[in-house]
Amino acid sequence: RAVHGNRLGILLGALCTASGVALTEGSNTSEKGITFSHVYKIDSGCKQAMLLSQDPASESPIMAVDGGNDVVFKHNIQLSSAGCACADSEEFKSLLYRLNGLEEEVTYLKTQCAQGCCAGSPGMDTSCSGHGTYQHDSCSCRCDPGWTGLDCSTSACPEDCNDNGYCVDGHCVCHAGYAGHDCSLLACPDNCSDRGHCVDGHCVCHAGYAGHDCSLLRCLGDCTENGRCLDGRCICDEGFFGDDCSMVASPKGLHLVRVTDVSLLVEWEPVRGAEYYVLSYHPEGDAGTAQKVQVLNMENSYLITGLKPAVTYIVQVYAVIKAQKSDADRILATTGVSGVEGIRVLGQTEDSIQVDWQNPENEVDFFKLRHTSPTGHGELENVARSQEARTVHTIVGLNPGTEYQISVQAVRGNSEGKASLASGVTDIDAPTKLIARDITETSAMVTWDRVLAEIHGYVLTYSSAEGSSPEIQIGANATSYQLDSLKPGVLYTIYIWPHGLCDLPCDV
Repeated sequence: RAVHGNRLGILLGALCTASGVALTEGSNTSEKGITFSHVYKIDSGCKQAMLLSQDPASESPIMAVDGGNDVVFKHNIQLSSAGCACADSEEFKSLLYRLNGLEEEVTYLKTQCAQGCCAGSPGMDTSCSGHGTYQHDSCSCRCDPGWTGLDCSTSACPEDCNDNGYCVDGHCVCHAGYAGHDCSLLACPDNCSDRGHCVDGHCVCHAGYAGHDCSLLRCLGDCTENGRCLDGRCICDEGFFGDDCSMVASPKGLHLVRVTDVSLLVEWEPVRGAEYYVLSYHPEGDAGTAQKVQVLNMENSYLITGLKPAVTYIVQVYAVIKAQKSDADRILATTGVSGVEGIRVLGQTEDSIQVDWQNPENEVDFFKLRHTSPTGHGELENVARSQEARTVHTIVGLNPGTEYQISVQAVRGNSEGKASLASGVTDIDAPTKLIARDITETSAMVTWDRVLAEIHGYVLTYSSAEGSSPEIQIGANATSYQLDSLKPGVLYTIYIWPHGLCDLPCDV
């Protein structure tokens, strides 16, 4: 009986340690009887009126009599009331589990003592439920591995669930926040949603998933920090695009606005979100001389100056955001051919005008020369460049007495330089086939073919040894004139010329 009293004290102590039990214990060691008096007041914070032992509820001691000795068990368990309903809490379930274990041990002890085990009498239960070996020296069972309890009837849990759960039929029921067959592992939220594995209470998500519980679809490359992830798809920040928001939007529509022989004005569509643009240019086939210029983000055009005439350039522009460059938009652009300077008229005839001009510095394929009459009739011809500093050319097949507008342009490939202009006037042609006929002693008829030029009229005079006549004005459409009051036997010389743009005498 002393042995059983010590065992009971250990069990009660275990309850007190695990559950915060306040224990009062008394014993009477007189010859007439042994009394176990154990009263537990457990402050669990949960609202329960009374937990009863497996014995019927009674305020008086429960007595078992063996011969002349009295064995008295008094087993009252009182849970103090509180203001919460927590019967389903892990703490309360664990407490019930421990109390049930205590109840089993006390019941077993009472049974054994009633059978005489405490006195070493025969008839006691020594089967240990078939899961252990009875020890006569200690009047107790030594349980086989995997079993526990006074009679080895309870399945044992691994590592007693590491105090992070309670044991039910040999299996650990872990407290919240713990997992594993022995409750030794920190649990992860929602078991990582079956999309990852748990490491020390933290989810390591499978590829394609994210979040503290791996419940979120992960975006490619986490959107490269240039966007936000929504349902597995990247919503890119302004100026970025692509499945992972890794690419910067490119300027589009790069084109020429104006071209001169030494400059190019280019323009492009702006990129929203661009911090700035970089524009580069270099002659085609000579990337080593490339020039770069940074353009502010509020600008979308740039005037490139200081270029060479009649040269094809590669022009590129790209946007920059967060030090990331977009793809470049590019064009080929050719500067204009330099204009011809110093054009002048060197001379003219009735049907030609001779001109010359200064050759430009850049190479040219040829010069385009056009001459146009006042009526709008014009002709175009190509003139080869002279090896000299100036190119000379004679325009032929012109009409007499006509003013012409002359333009000259340098041509290089598909480019034409600025036109240089001059004006020239051909000479008026002379009347032809001047003849004197129907001659009498005092008169003569003079006839001629009219000139081709547009004139105001003719001037006619005649002279002899005695002197010259006054100038006679004749209409532009006339082709003959009657001379009267001549002297017989006198030799006369007759002159006629057109008048208008210039004077050009013709005699007969």
